Amino acid sequence: MKRLSTRYFSFLLLVFFSLSGGKQYAFPDDRNVKELNVPAEDSYRRAVLPDKPFDQDRIKAVDKYFISKSVRGQFNGVVLFADRDEIFSKAYGYSNFRTKEKLSTSSVFQLASISKTITATAVLMLAQQGLVDIKAPVSDYLEGFGRPTLTVEMLLSHKSGLADYTRFTAGVWIGFMKPMSNEDMLSIMLKRKPRPYFSPGLKYQYSNTNYALLASIVEHVTGESFSSWVRRNIFEPVGMDNTFFCTEPEFSRCGTMTQGYTSRRAPYGLNFLDGVLGDKGVYSTAEDLLKFDMALRGGFILDDHWQQKAYTNYTDQVHPYGYGWRLYNYNDREIVYHNGWWHGYRGRFLRLPEEQKTIIVLENQARSSFSVPTLMNISEKLFDPYVSDTTVVESGAEDTEDETMP
Repeated sequence: MKRLSTRYFSFLLLVFFSLSGGKQYAFPDDRNVKELNVPAEDSYRRAVLPDKPFDQDRIKAVDKYFISKSVRGQFNGVVLFADRDEIFSKAYGYSNFRTKEKLSTSSVFQLASISKTITATAVLMLAQQGLVDIKAPVSDYLEGFGRPTLTVEMLLSHKSGLADYTRFTAGVWIGFMKPMSNEDMLSIMLKRKPRPYFSPGLKYQYSNTNYALLASIVEHVTGESFSSWVRRNIFEPVGMDNTFFCTEPEFSRCGTMTQGYTSRRAPYGLNFLDGVLGDKGVYSTAEDLLKFDMALRGGFILDDHWQQKAYTNYTDQVHPYGYGWRLYNYNDREIVYHNGWWHGYRGRFLRLPEEQKTIIVLENQARSSFSVPTLMNISEKLFDPYVSDTTVVESGAEDTEDETMP
């Protein structure tokens, strides 16, 4: 099938959502719509990025490593390392291989499954306000859903057992050029009743359906579109000015948008799955992700109680997962993180909340594979002034699971 250009498909997305009769945004009058009240004094607490550079000698070792990977065609993207008030951020390679437009630290990337950290935060913000009960059945929020033993918490921790919508909708949705919305996905799910992997709560199984449903729950509770609510309550207050969803006008207007590529530099186009949000669909920059991290660290959008819940393991020791965050213990240092992989974009968002350290890697060519130990080894060249060895040790496999989506 002929690939569609990103810009052309974004136009189709916007036309579809504007002509769908308000299908995604209009709710029956009898729904119990609630409003999240953000205190006036907290309406705008925009994160201010650190501006102190690391020691130049320490920067050289890290820079040399990424230059080498880029020259060999093994890395094309932006990296950001931050330690409290110190920061190193640099772009390597091209935003568009055909036009030879180079990447910059302001380049915008598809976050893919890193979007789940934002979705989980949105749900927990509503829980913090008492508007969502994470122990309650999903059917309390989504009419006709059934499955009375399946809770919101099980969606957050990937213990629902639900089949992945990227698989069960592929042979059902008619029209590659027509985006499928969250409501469309749920309608197919309720009609087709795809066989679950297992009974709710039995064990862990990564499924993108979970986070698409969480976005629908946000819509049900707030009475507005998921993208609009997240923009008003997360992106704008935090100052994530270069962050948006692919269904918003900003997507087609963005002047720093990158193109996603295969490992052989063939451009990816969008497809009908891009209309579903919650599991993916957020476009952002490395700097905006750092602002999100800083807002969490500062307790602005989530208090310590709910953050601790988010960073608790609810699954197993093989794939430890909290609420929207993967968990990793590296030499007795607690890391919360998420990876992403979609349409040629790959990303890694690592946070050490207790140490106020952050590592962000965003790519628009599916070539490299950085494990948590590898990124931590690289970061030590910057974060630890007593490390004299400049050799980067690449170790371990990247944990992607079903983040490798169509």
